[in-house]
Amino acid sequence: MQRKTQLGIWITILILLLLATNLHFLGCAGSKEQGVTPERQKAIQDSLFNIHKKKLALLWSLGYEPYKQGDYQKAKGYFKQVAEKDTTGIYGRVLYQALGTAYLQLNQPDSAEWAYQLGVERNPDTPYSYKALGYIYRAQGRAEEGIEIYQKLTELEPDSASNYRYLGELYVSADEYEKAIRAYQTVVQLDPDEKKSQQILDNLLAQTGDIAAIIAQRESMVERFPEDTKLRLDLAQSYFKEGDFEKAIEQLKIVTSKEPDNILALEILGESYQQTDKFNDAVATYNRILKAKPNDKKNLCNLAMSYTSSGRYTTAMRQIRKALTIDSKYGLAYLTRGMTYEASAEKCVAQRGGKITFDDKLVYKMAYDEYVRAKRDLEWKPEADKRMKYLETLIPTTEDYFMHKDQKNPRGECYSWID
Repeated sequence: MQRKTQLGIWITILILLLLATNLHFLGCAGSKEQGVTPERQKAIQDSLFNIHKKKLALLWSLGYEPYKQGDYQKAKGYFKQVAEKDTTGIYGRVLYQALGTAYLQLNQPDSAEWAYQLGVERNPDTPYSYKALGYIYRAQGRAEEGIEIYQKLTELEPDSASNYRYLGELYVSADEYEKAIRAYQTVVQLDPDEKKSQQILDNLLAQTGDIAAIIAQRESMVERFPEDTKLRLDLAQSYFKEGDFEKAIEQLKIVTSKEPDNILALEILGESYQQTDKFNDAVATYNRILKAKPNDKKNLCNLAMSYTSSGRYTTAMRQIRKALTIDSKYGLAYLTRGMTYEASAEKCVAQRGGKITFDDKLVYKMAYDEYVRAKRDLEWKPEADKRMKYLETLIPTTEDYFMHKDQKNPRGECYSWID
């Protein structure tokens, strides 16, 4: 027992001596450290940094060789070590490009995203990692995250049309159409010869219903791509919708000169002539359509209306009969015949200074009856109902019929054209 006690004492003394020795050594080291010059400290830091770079260079080379050979599984392990250790950004963009590519080739998009996010964090002013992240977000339909990325890219590369183009696509995906319009407006400013973006902007503006903005965009597109007849036709339709028929005619004449069989363009041209009281031009235009499509019942009726507008009622009726021969239930044909009777009556009343006779009322009744037939075709019912309502006070009353018991048809010279 006494020997154990003495052994314990000696062990304690030995520990104390060791502690004292360490304290003395640390104290000496501290005093030496205080004497190190800034130059010496920098030299030590440079030496350590060079060792760090050599280690990174070794890891990079170990990864890059298999990377070039397409062995992405092996390469990614070394690249990942470089990424984790390269906190000072020695390898910059190239590291995150290679690491992200390796992950993507191995079908590991989540890991690729991590690599590119690290690239953004380490190199916040370098576009590559943002673009790679943007690609992933667009591919995965992550619009909100993609928008944030491309907003940053438009700051880093304000002259890049593609950044604004992708940003516009993402705004559309997020149903933020006003922002999408602004993005595509920037695209067409930066790259005015890129037709697809011009067309997308046109489609976006069309959804807003802002006809002035739509026309301005379409005018710009026609100026940029003057040989594109579809763009001219779109512009003409906008003019027509706005009621600017002369400008519509100008564009449509160019379209139909290049595409003589463009039926839609010819129809709008014919209607534009009709709206500007150029009835002979309208007749000629509808005849062009019917030469190509002789059984076009709609344009037979359009031709009839052109004849009616120029007072050629008998000729108009012939076209209507042709249309009804093609389709005996066609509401527009009955509607057009009613409008021909109505136009004739209006003209005769005007010639008498506004005085309405029983003859006029009978013709108004003939128009009314045609509208009754027209409304059986549901496509034309709303227009027929509207015209019937207008004529309700103009058709003969029971008293009128009583006062003219022996007259069932108009007798005046003004209506001699009616069979």
